[in-house]
Amino acid sequence: MTIDHSDKIAALEAAAASGLLTIESEGDRQTYRSMSDLLAALAYFRNQQASGTPTISRPASTVAVFDPR
Repeated sequence: MTIDHSDKIAALEAAAASGLLTIESEGDRQTYRSMSDLLAALAYFRNQQASGTPTISRPASTVAVFDPR
């Protein structure tokens, strides 16, 4: 399952263009410490969107069986 980051990317691009450090996307509000932090987040979400890599990973499951024979 891949996640669509287009809303987050659009909000980050708009903030970068206007010089703001606070974005609102998908009901969340995020304030970045600096423009370089905002641009790093933008690069991260663009890479995630381009690669189609899911950002949510599930841990692997392991099953142990005890056989007292």
